[in-house]
Parts: sequence; C-alpha cells; structure tokens
Amino acid sequence: MTLKVTFSIDPTGLATDITDTISIPSNTCLYCLHDRELFERVVIDCLKQKGYNVEYYIGIMKIYSI
Repeated sequence: MTLKVTFSIDPTGLATDITDTISIPSNTCLYCLHDRELFERVVIDCLKQKGYNVEYYIGIMKIYSI
C-alpha cells in the first residue's frame, strides 16, 4: 500500500513541512495497525529507511492513502 505522509522533523516548527510517499508491505495487516501509536511507529520506520533523521523529533500531520 502506498501512503502520502506530511510531517515535520523540526521541533521549532520553523522549517517547511515535508510531504513524501512511503510503501507499506502488502502483507501488513492494517486491522492490526488500528492502534495509532503502532501505526505511527510503522510510518516512522519507513521514513527512517528513506533517510530522514527522525531520531530527535518527528511530527506527523497527515497520512493519506493513494
């Protein structure tokens, strides 16, 4: 499944929001991800794999399926 994610990695809020697409493996059960914290962890792991520095701060604003 492909998702479009809008997020920020700047804790001050001064940087521009980032919008990028991530792919969640098709064998991932979305019903199992109904817990918001678990779903956010999966999204954050995908963003780490894309090279974003989310070690110190990440603020996820929007997630859309495309």
